[in-house]
Amino acid sequence: MSATRPDLKFTDSGEERGFYRNFVKLPEKPLNTIRIVDKNDYYLVVGSDAVFVADTIYHTQSVLKDCQLDPMTKKNFNEPTVYVTISLQILSNLLKTCLLELGYKVEIYDKNWKMLHLASPGNIEQVNHLMNNFNVESSIVIASLKINASNNNDNFNIGITFIDTTNFKIGMLDLLDNEVFSNLESFLIQLGIKECLLPENMNGQPTWNRFLNVIDRCNCSITFTKNADFNDKNIESDLIKLTDNKLIMSLPQNYSKESLAACNAVLSYLQIMSDETNLGKFELITHSLTEFIKLDASSMRALNLFSNSSSMGSTNRFTGNSNDNKVNSLFQLLNHCKTNAGTRLLNEWLKQPLTDKVKISKRHDLVDFLMDKLELRQMLQNDYLPQIPDVRRMTKRLNKNKNSTGQSNTCLQDVLKLYEFSMKIPEYIELLESFIDQEDQGDQSINALIKETWIEPLNQHMDPLMKLQEMVQTTIDLEAYENNNDYMIRVEFNEELAQIKTELDELREQIKIIHLESAETLGFDPERKLKLENHHLHGWCMRLTRNDAKKLRSFKEFIELSTVKAGIFFSTKQLKEISSETARLEKDYERQQASLVKEIVEITLTYTPVMEKLSLTLANLDVLNSFAHVSSYAPIQYVRPKMHGFDDAERKTILTESRHPVVEMQDELIFISNDVNLETDTNEFQIITGPNMGGKSTYIRQIGVITLLAQIGCFVPCEEAEIAIVDAILCRVGAGDSQLKGVSTFMVEMLETASILKNATKNSLIIVDELGRGTSTYDGFGLAWAIAEYIATKIKCFTLFATHFHELTSLADKLPNVQNLNVVAHIEQGEKSQHDSDDITLLYKVEPGVSDQSFGIHVAEVVQFPQKIVKMAKRKADELEDLKQSNEELKRIKLSEIEISSGNEELKKLLKSWVAKIRSEGLDDVEKLKEEDAQHKIQELLKEVSAISEKENGNKYLEYVKTLLL
Repeated sequence: MSATRPDLKFTDSGEERGFYRNFVKLPEKPLNTIRIVDKNDYYLVVGSDAVFVADTIYHTQSVLKDCQLDPMTKKNFNEPTVYVTISLQILSNLLKTCLLELGYKVEIYDKNWKMLHLASPGNIEQVNHLMNNFNVESSIVIASLKINASNNNDNFNIGITFIDTTNFKIGMLDLLDNEVFSNLESFLIQLGIKECLLPENMNGQPTWNRFLNVIDRCNCSITFTKNADFNDKNIESDLIKLTDNKLIMSLPQNYSKESLAACNAVLSYLQIMSDETNLGKFELITHSLTEFIKLDASSMRALNLFSNSSSMGSTNRFTGNSNDNKVNSLFQLLNHCKTNAGTRLLNEWLKQPLTDKVKISKRHDLVDFLMDKLELRQMLQNDYLPQIPDVRRMTKRLNKNKNSTGQSNTCLQDVLKLYEFSMKIPEYIELLESFIDQEDQGDQSINALIKETWIEPLNQHMDPLMKLQEMVQTTIDLEAYENNNDYMIRVEFNEELAQIKTELDELREQIKIIHLESAETLGFDPERKLKLENHHLHGWCMRLTRNDAKKLRSFKEFIELSTVKAGIFFSTKQLKEISSETARLEKDYERQQASLVKEIVEITLTYTPVMEKLSLTLANLDVLNSFAHVSSYAPIQYVRPKMHGFDDAERKTILTESRHPVVEMQDELIFISNDVNLETDTNEFQIITGPNMGGKSTYIRQIGVITLLAQIGCFVPCEEAEIAIVDAILCRVGAGDSQLKGVSTFMVEMLETASILKNATKNSLIIVDELGRGTSTYDGFGLAWAIAEYIATKIKCFTLFATHFHELTSLADKLPNVQNLNVVAHIEQGEKSQHDSDDITLLYKVEPGVSDQSFGIHVAEVVQFPQKIVKMAKRKADELEDLKQSNEELKRIKLSEIEISSGNEELKKLLKSWVAKIRSEGLDDVEKLKEEDAQHKIQELLKEVSAISEKENGNKYLEYVKTLLL
C-alpha cells in the first residue's frame, strides 16, 4: 500500500508497519469495546472494529481498505486485516451509537496507541466534546453495587451508590432484596442506570448469574473493577469535599459498609476527586423505591415507554419499524416539550410514576388549568419556553472551558445566554400572574397551587441573580453583543485592555485606508472586486480573481502571497507590517481578556445552583404544558381521572370507552374503544380469551398505559375514568430467545414470572399475555393454571390474564373474584366443519364471556397463508377436535382404565367373530352385497354388542359404545 495514500498518512511504509505492530500488541478487549485512533485531522478504526463501523454506521463494507497487517503477527487469525477512516462528524455519530444506544465502551488512542480517552455508557464526560455536546434525552447515571455475601440465599443486602454526572448528584442506599432481585430491577429502571460497577470477586457465587441477568435485562452495561476499589476508607472526607457538607460525617450511622465501599469504587472509576472543578458541586440525595411505581424491564417493553426499548429484546408490536414521522412510544407521544430540561424531566417521570394520591392530584390540577387556558398554553409553547437555554449543558461547558485561552468567546457567549435567561424570569412570572388575575372569582386553591409550584420558586431565586446581572452589565460590552454579535469585555473595565483596543482600532482604520488606496490604484471597486480579508495564514491581505490579478504585475508595490481557486492573495509592505502588528495586539488582547473572562466565568458558576433550580421549575411547567397539549389535541380529547388511593374504602379501575394512546395515533387506523371494570373482591382477576390479532394484547396493555399516564399526572384517553393507584405494574408479555446468553424463551418466561410473584402486592397491577407457550401444552397449561390460581387467591391484585388455554376459563367457576372476558370475532360457519370458512371479521370489542375457539387457522387465511397448508391444518384440527370431544365424553361418564381395557377386549373378540361369520357366508365382497342385506348384518352386530354389554354386568364403556351405535 502506498505511503502517500491521501486517506491514511504515514511518513513511510516502516512507520505504517510499526503502527500495526503496536496495534496487535494491545491486550485483548471485550466484544462490546471499540478502539479508535486519533490521527489529528481524521480518525482510524482497525480490524474487527472497522467491520463493525462499516456495518453499523456506513451500512456497507465498500468503505473498508486493506492494511499492512502481517497475519503471522496476529494473536487472532480471524482478525480482519482492514481499516476504515472516519471524520469528526462520523465519529460523533459512532460515539452516540456505541455509548447511548448499544451500551458499548469506547477507547480512543493517539497514533502511538497510547490511551487518550476512555468512555462508557455511564461515563461520557471524556468524549462529550467529540459528540458535539450532544443533548441526551435523559440523565447519565452510573451505579456501583456490592452484595453482602454473608447473607443466606433467601434475602440479600445490596449496598448501592449512584451518581448522576449530568446533575452533580450522589445517592446511596441499602437495598434488601429477594433471590430474584426484583427490587434491584425496579431501582435500575426507576433511575435509568446506564452502567453498573461490580467487584471482580463476586464471580462464582451461586447468585451471580441471576444477578447479572437482572442487570442485563434492564439494558445496563456491566463493568468489573478491582476488589481493592470497594473499600470504605476516607469516603467520608471525599464526600465532604464534593458536597461541602460536614453533616456527611454521620454517614456510617445511616449506611452499611457495602454502600460506602460502593461509593469509593464509583468515585475511583469516574476519577471525580482528581478534577478540582467537581469539589463542592455535588449534592447528596436519597431515593425511595416506594415513592414511585415499581416497573420491571418487561413492563418497559410491554407499555412501550421508549422507542429504543427494542434494544432490551422486544420489537415494537404496534408500529413495526421505527419511523421518525410516526408515534411509536409513549415518550414520543408526550414529548412536546420545548426545553432540553423538560425533555429530561419527562423521561424521568415516565420511569418514576407517583404513588402519592395528593401529589398526583396536584399535577392533574395544573394540567386541568393549562387545558382551560389555550392562550397561555400557546404563548408558552411558541414564545416563552423555546427561549430557555439548557442551563446544565452551559454550566458544564463553562466549567470545562474556563481555563482555556482560546475559548474566551465561547465562555462569554454562554455567560450572556445565562444573563439573558435571568433577565427573562420576570416575564414568566408576569405571564403566569396575568392568567391568575383573570380568575378573581375562580377556584382559589388552583391559584394557590400555581403560586406554590411555579411563581414562588421563580420569585425566590430571582433576588440572588440581581448581583449576576449587575456583574455582566459592568464587565461585558452588551452594545457590541447586541449590534454586532461580538463577545467582548467592556474596555472601560480594564485600562490595559482599553489601551490595546484603542491601538487595534487605529490599525484597523489604517488597513481600511490601504484597501481603498489599492482599489483606486488598480482601478477596481473595493466592495465588489477587490476583497479585503483576514486570512488564516497571511493575516490581513487583499484578494483578486485570477483574471483581474494580471494587473498586479504593473505595480511593484504589490506582493503576491498565494494562489488558490478563489483567486490570488496579495499585500503591500505596509499592510504586511500592520497585519503583523494587528495579530500581535489581538493575541495580547485575547490573553488579557482571557484572564478577565476566567474571573467572570468563576463568578457566574457560583450561581449554578440557583440557575438549576430555576431551570427545573420551568421544566416542570414545560412537561405539564406538554401533557395539556397532548390531552387537548388527541384524536378524542383526554379526560381527568378520578384516583383511588391505597387506603380508600373501595379500590376500582373503571374506564369508559378507553383507548390505547399510542396505537390510536397510527395513520389510517380507527381505534375501537373498550370499557374496563376492575373491582377488588369482585372481578379483580380477568381472563381474556379470543382470536389471534383480535386485540387481546392491546387491550390489556392499554390498561397498564392508562394507569401509568394517570400516575405521572397526565389525563387519560377515555370518556370517563376512575383509576386505582397501583404500587407496581408487572408484565409478562412474551420473550425472545437469548441463546448467546444461555437463556431460553421458557427460562426468560419463568424468571419474569417468578419476579412478578415475588414483587406483587394487593395494590399491584399484573399483566400476563400468553403464559406457558414456551413448553409443552400440558405443562404450559398446568403452570398457567397454578400461577393464575395463586395470584387470584393469595396476592389478590388487579390482574389481566390473556390466554389461548380456554380450559383456564373454568377458574371463574371456582373463584368468585375471577371474571371471563373475550374479544369478539364474527365468522361465517361452513357446512362441513367449523374451519371451512375463511370469512372472519375481527371486531376488537371486549365483552363478558368465554371464546370457544382461537380462530388461528382463520387468521392464517386472512394473511394469505398457502392454501395447501391451510387445508391440511383444517383437517388435522377437525381430527383433534373429534378426539377431544370423545375424550371429554369419556371423562364425563367417569370410566376407569380397567373398564375401558376390558370393554375393548370384548369388542375385539366380537368383531373378529362377526367378520369370520360374514366371510363364511360369502358376503365379504361389499360391492355385491345388497343394501338390505348389509343393513340386516349391521343390525345383527348391534344386537350382539347389546348382548355383550348385558353379559358384562353393565360395563359403562360398553354401554357408552352401545349408545353411539344405536
